[in-house]
Amino acid sequence: MRLLLSSGGNSSLSSKQKTILNTQIEELFRGLDEVIFISYAQKNRIRYTTKVREKSWPLKNIKLIGIEEYDDPYDAIKNAKGIYVGGGNSFLLTNELYENKLIKILNDVIKSGIPYMGVSAGTNIACPTMMTTNDMPIIMPEKLDTLNLVNFQINPHYHEGPVWLKNEEGYVEHNGETRAQRINEYHQNNIIPVIGLFEGSLIKWQNQKGKLMIGDAVIFHKGKIPKKIKNGTYLNNNLEII
Repeated sequence: MRLLLSSGGNSSLSSKQKTILNTQIEELFRGLDEVIFISYAQKNRIRYTTKVREKSWPLKNIKLIGIEEYDDPYDAIKNAKGIYVGGGNSFLLTNELYENKLIKILNDVIKSGIPYMGVSAGTNIACPTMMTTNDMPIIMPEKLDTLNLVNFQINPHYHEGPVWLKNEEGYVEHNGETRAQRINEYHQNNIIPVIGLFEGSLIKWQNQKGKLMIGDAVIFHKGKIPKKIKNGTYLNNNLEII
């Protein structure tokens, strides 16, 4: 099983980091002539696929085909050579996967070796559930269970500390919960470990271990002090450093 799991926010990457990202994408999909792009996390799928294809898809020799271009999405995934799931709203994405009966077939083909890349919401659904998303529940899927490709949860777009808002007199602290507090709330009812991926961070995952390729992250185990890690760190499926 070969995965690239991105927090999203890749416009914030430095030139060097963008080179690393594009190199990893090229390595993941090397030898393919096409990749299916699952655009379900956004409402206007044709526009979304076109934007990704024209603005950010780095592999000009590999065709990126939107899932909306197929008459039968199930058959398309069953015969996919590579899969890329874009960001947007995780509730909408998960709902569409259930509506089209794609959860199991996606799990099957990816675990059989078909390369998978997720960005933001597409990274959320690689987890056992989508419960550590940041998104509003604009629609309720049949279940919150997702692809279960890794044994931990991911919180994309993670940031440390509170948010500060600019006003006419300067900056004031926003009183909403921090991401760490949100993850602590998750652990009040769940035991699965969580990794908070900073903006632009990228995990390369193969079989039972992974490497943080870009950016920083914070690891949360229930009842333990969170641990910040740097790029280059190797992890196992329980988010333990190896």
